[in-house]
Amino acid sequence: MPRESILLETQATLPLVRVLAGALRGVLDEWGVPESQRSLLELALVEAATNVARHAYVERELGNVALILGREAPYLYLAVRDSGHPFDPSALPDLEEPDPEDPSTWPEGGMGIPIMRSVSEKLEYTSENGFNTLTLTVRMEET
Repeated sequence: MPRESILLETQATLPLVRVLAGALRGVLDEWGVPESQRSLLELALVEAATNVARHAYVERELGNVALILGREAPYLYLAVRDSGHPFDPSALPDLEEPDPEDPSTWPEGGMGIPIMRSVSEKLEYTSENGFNTLTLTVRMEET
């Protein structure tokens, strides 16, 4: 993670995912990240943190989810960390693209990983020392 980084951690609940998203939006605004990119990064965070809240702590007591945000021009680094069940989303195959004209091809879920892949140049997953970390490396847009 670069020198300038921020760590925010909370319980992995759906209401608190929105709190992390709001904090992310505020930091990205302060850093001058364009609105279009802020919105996409917020969506990627919500998808990743929601997956943690829904799946990482199944059959266990409630755990935490952390947002680690860093920047080192021209890149932003957005990482989501938890101590729940390991799950490597980067190993999932690419989904077939839905046909905009055919609603039967539209998925009801499972779009989080494709969203994260589409907003990042690099998607990395590690599971070490009891922590799972999903990191998106994103090139900052020019303002």
